[in-house]
Amino acid sequence: MLTERIIRLNDKVRNTEPTIDLDRARLITEFYSQPSMENYVLRRAKAFKYFLENKKIFIDPDSQIAGHAGDRIQAVPLHPDVTKWLYDDFDTLDKRVSDHLHFRNEEEKEELRQIVEKWHGHTFGDFAADLEDPDVKDMLDALVFTHGVSNQSTMNHTPDYDNMVKRGYRWYIDQCKEKLANHVCKDVYDMEQRINWEAMIIAMEAIISFAHRYADLAEKQAAECTDPKRKEELLTMAENCRRVPEFAPETFLQAVQLVWFTHLAIVLEAVGGDHCLGRFDQYMYPFFEKETAAGRTEEYFAEIIHEFKLKVAELWNIRQYKESIAVPGCPLWMHIMLGGVKENGKDACNELTNVFLRCLLDLQTDEPCISFRFHPNVNEETFRLAIRAARDTGGHPAFFNDSSAITYLLSLGFTLKEARNWGICGCIEPVVCGITDFQTNSGNFNVNKILEITLHNGYDPVTKKQLGIKTGDPRDFKSIEDVMKAYEAQQDFFMEKFINMANTTFAGHAFTFPTITASCFSAGCIEKGKMLQQKGSDHHYTTISIASIANIIDSFAAMEECVFNKHYLTMGELLDLMDTNFEGKEEMRQLLINKAPKFGNNIEQADKYGEWFTESIDRSMKRFKDAYGGPWTSLHATVVYNVAMGKTVGAMPDGRLAFTALADNASPMIGMDVNGPTAVVNSLAACDELVPQSGMLLNQRFDPTIAAGEKGIDIIETVFRAHFAQGGYHIQINVLDDETLLAAQKEPDKYKNIIVRVAGYSAYFVELGKEIQDNIIQRTIQKGL
Repeated sequence: MLTERIIRLNDKVRNTEPTIDLDRARLITEFYSQPSMENYVLRRAKAFKYFLENKKIFIDPDSQIAGHAGDRIQAVPLHPDVTKWLYDDFDTLDKRVSDHLHFRNEEEKEELRQIVEKWHGHTFGDFAADLEDPDVKDMLDALVFTHGVSNQSTMNHTPDYDNMVKRGYRWYIDQCKEKLANHVCKDVYDMEQRINWEAMIIAMEAIISFAHRYADLAEKQAAECTDPKRKEELLTMAENCRRVPEFAPETFLQAVQLVWFTHLAIVLEAVGGDHCLGRFDQYMYPFFEKETAAGRTEEYFAEIIHEFKLKVAELWNIRQYKESIAVPGCPLWMHIMLGGVKENGKDACNELTNVFLRCLLDLQTDEPCISFRFHPNVNEETFRLAIRAARDTGGHPAFFNDSSAITYLLSLGFTLKEARNWGICGCIEPVVCGITDFQTNSGNFNVNKILEITLHNGYDPVTKKQLGIKTGDPRDFKSIEDVMKAYEAQQDFFMEKFINMANTTFAGHAFTFPTITASCFSAGCIEKGKMLQQKGSDHHYTTISIASIANIIDSFAAMEECVFNKHYLTMGELLDLMDTNFEGKEEMRQLLINKAPKFGNNIEQADKYGEWFTESIDRSMKRFKDAYGGPWTSLHATVVYNVAMGKTVGAMPDGRLAFTALADNASPMIGMDVNGPTAVVNSLAACDELVPQSGMLLNQRFDPTIAAGEKGIDIIETVFRAHFAQGGYHIQINVLDDETLLAAQKEPDKYKNIIVRVAGYSAYFVELGKEIQDNIIQRTIQKGL
């Protein structure tokens, strides 16, 4: 049951028009307008301090947790110092179909325009663009790949909340001060350490002072309050803000307040999503257990959890216009992980896990992203509760396989104890909480575009440019192995171009855009006196997102079966069909669709190309190290870039028409999986089990009738267990019928609270563009095992 307070807060978050808050843009511009020869790290720390000292703050009359990103609910700060695109896209901000914002008045719009013009040519995005190899521009324009970190911070970080709630900021500040007291500057690298420790102290002290501002405001409001209950709440808030984040929390509410202040500070300092919240049910459990023993009820904890979720749901990550279309719904990928195992390998589920899952059933929000770790000895009651939540709440939580993730993390050099303490960053990527510098948003790699270029001897028939290398005229190829060899040569060529671009930008972050607050709370950074972007963390690795593997698998299966085995057509005839988008040749397109085996049906003739492809990508990446000396790994996920990337890819050998959506993430192509969900997970196992990767994102959609009741949970659980038993890593579900979603398209106001699982995130269905809505509706509905 929701309390009246939470009902009111939820109504405000859902129904308040999002507006642009000028505070950050105005204050950061003011600060940097003053000339200075100070080191850029100290300069950033002091700019952050200036912002927190001067930004407008408020306390909502229904809040128990202090702190907002803006000066009111749904107020969105902007980062004109970082985002190059803001200059070009300025006039789209209040006109977008998805993720639109509103100016409060024309005066503020004009003021922001002037601020953006001041930064034009001087943003981090401009700096990153100057670093780009001119050769890659045409590749970016053709969407052979995308550039992920040119207009945002390197993010994808989970602070060490477990340690933080035990110690508070003062412990970290004292660590920095002790380092400074014993520091002797012998060379330029020693000076870098000194500067970094000073910057960390400035940032942490600024956040403490920021909390004290809320304490002052709460005390002021309490003195004026005539409602005894609210007066007591305000005094408690003031007490909490005096204690945390400076010192270790003593209560559940204080611990949540500490986590929220930290999360908010990281988001305000940096730009972008993927700032994650770790294993909430583990680091919060001691407070829950202590207060439960003292008589606190589930309703008390649930109200705090609901408000915390609404705080996270209120945050924004505004994107450039074209990306708001490609990835709509304003996803931030701010993950909370539940379940899993403890450091000793025993089941970690506890009563707080169950309370949190029941909270999902009571109140659905698009953020934070909730995930659940499965293992063979998981508490059955908790596992089924998690399935019920996912079925009934728009896909929260998503489900992950402990065994697969831990095996992968061990391969990266983590100890078993460390690997067991993992959470999610990005869409579905596993990271060890508090000790990992992980980059997931390097970009998307459009393997289907590369296949199209391969089949045209390095030429892109869409942009009409020679983007790749010459690997031979496919009309002369004698076997499918010839096609595979040519494809791998093109893939290696584009992979090198992509990684050089990404590594250069990541390296640029170290010299312009360190994330100071996040560095304070990542093991290794204080010890070494280095920021995350300067190899401060003990563990580094970077992921590239591989787009729509089903199409490339199906295309190779079609070429082998229809061209080289059965000789239904020649390679030349196939290329002619593709170049004319099968115009007037629908019967030949249907032949390619129906005569060739398809991924997702547990057919070895198709699935073998999944094995080959994942191995091929892994080999191609392992030729390189990332910007910090760590490995590159593959994430088989597109988010919803399958729609945008499909617009740049012509017709394909699998029968897909030109410029239509590609397959969803690592899922089968829409309509091609006809043997049920068990066959789907069996096909995916052929890819998942071969090499350790950052994950393969599997969406499954179940018919509401089949998924209803306890029997429905039985069916879903059977699919999940079959998937995980074969080494499958991830699965997430939607349980909605076409009729409901089509009705939501026609009458969005009546269905505005429907949440759907999009990719590695959930979103309100009516806030997605129609193309994405249609793509979700077209996903195969599973009606049995």
